[in-house]
Amino acid sequence: MVYLQDTAMETWSVDQVCSWLVEKNLGELVHRFQEEEVSGAALLALNDRMVQQLVKKIGHQAVLMDLIKKYKQKSQELKSPGETAPVTQAERNVRHILARNKALQWTKSYVLPEFPYDVKCMLAEQKCPDHSMRIRIIEFLQADMTKYLEGSLYPSTQQYNDVVNALLQAHPFLDEDGCGFFLWKRALKDRFKYVRRPIEDDEQVMRNKYKFGHRRGQTRKSLADIRFEIKTVQIKEEAVCLDPEVDEHINWFQQEYVKTEKDWREIDKRMSQTLEIRRKLIGGRTPLKDILKMFPFLQCPYQLFREFQLLTRTDICKKTRHILESYSENILTSLSLVDNPIYIALQEKMKQHTDEDMLKHMKMTATCLLLPDVFGEDSSLFVIVNDKVQVSTPVLEVKNPFNMDICEFSLYLEKERLTKVDDCITALAALIASFHVFGIECPRRLSQTLNFLETLIFDVPSPYSPSMKEKEKEVGFQHPVT
Repeated sequence: MVYLQDTAMETWSVDQVCSWLVEKNLGELVHRFQEEEVSGAALLALNDRMVQQLVKKIGHQAVLMDLIKKYKQKSQELKSPGETAPVTQAERNVRHILARNKALQWTKSYVLPEFPYDVKCMLAEQKCPDHSMRIRIIEFLQADMTKYLEGSLYPSTQQYNDVVNALLQAHPFLDEDGCGFFLWKRALKDRFKYVRRPIEDDEQVMRNKYKFGHRRGQTRKSLADIRFEIKTVQIKEEAVCLDPEVDEHINWFQQEYVKTEKDWREIDKRMSQTLEIRRKLIGGRTPLKDILKMFPFLQCPYQLFREFQLLTRTDICKKTRHILESYSENILTSLSLVDNPIYIALQEKMKQHTDEDMLKHMKMTATCLLLPDVFGEDSSLFVIVNDKVQVSTPVLEVKNPFNMDICEFSLYLEKERLTKVDDCITALAALIASFHVFGIECPRRLSQTLNFLETLIFDVPSPYSPSMKEKEKEVGFQHPVT
């Protein structure tokens, strides 16, 4: 091999790495390696997780890791034909200092990456990014930070802070409502968590476990064995302590919640100020009852919708109204629902009214109740009509849906009523918002229904199965033009 004989892999350029891939019958990876600018040094720094992100095919992953491993072994043999000279404590200290200084200095010279053309246009026009654009920005920041960190997927808190500060200093309009820093930082940290999916035997993962108290052979405690305290909550890799200022906010929320006349302006302000700690608590799987005890206003539909808007920059009520108004006629006329009890009840009630607004409201209510049936999914995970709630995930309870005088809509979570709402639009919006706000995974038997709704809410296409595409055609769904 010409490259191993003439030059060390550590010194290879991106082009040399690509030529080596072609030589090893891995030419399919060249384009991806060029995009990520993988040099020889970066190639040797790849670990299992990074290879999984970089290379799609499992066979190619295995071949690439084997080649890197063999090269490292051969290089070690060439450098150390006999016994390896022991590393002195002084050398270890020098290496530690150099590594530490490098980690401290990288952010001082950090500059934002070159964003794609459409992102640059949006930033130049100072437009508020939608959900999909925010995701693209976060992905580019995460990839760029990983390059600066030479492949590490564990940035420090200061490094997160510096990158988000660089973003907001360059584009101040992204700091909306004064809490943009916390939102972007939270999104960036979540992106890193997604990329570094837990691998138990990964060396870096184990080092971080040891750093935060885990010991080899120690088993993870069950939830039943853990006592969650309000003052301190353990969140995966870091302990989140509620400082006196946050504790003061929590006490204020609890006192204000029981008052007859509430100061909603101050509530909004304090909810924004405590957003980051609330997202950490929810992300750390703190029991919902504890979250609601600390932040009781999340039981109010208005605050639930406001929290959703802070997280996604989307007006969930406006989007939900548009969905029900646009698709109710298609759903009720294009599907064979003759034998459905809800459809039968709707037809009977419509015969008793002639007011157009009343009929429109009844149709939208029926659409809300029948939506899971459109996709052949379990409607009991979506809405319970005139019956007892039996599921723990977010679900709607509806009583007397077509009787305007005594109709009731409620959102249930963990089999307990979270809040009452006024109509089907608010009810559907609250259901969707609760999955996002409380970080609850969508039930598998309801995935197509919620995917359909979220596609319309966020105005971005998402992958669907062939059967789902057929259902979309039936209800007149059109993907947004991008």
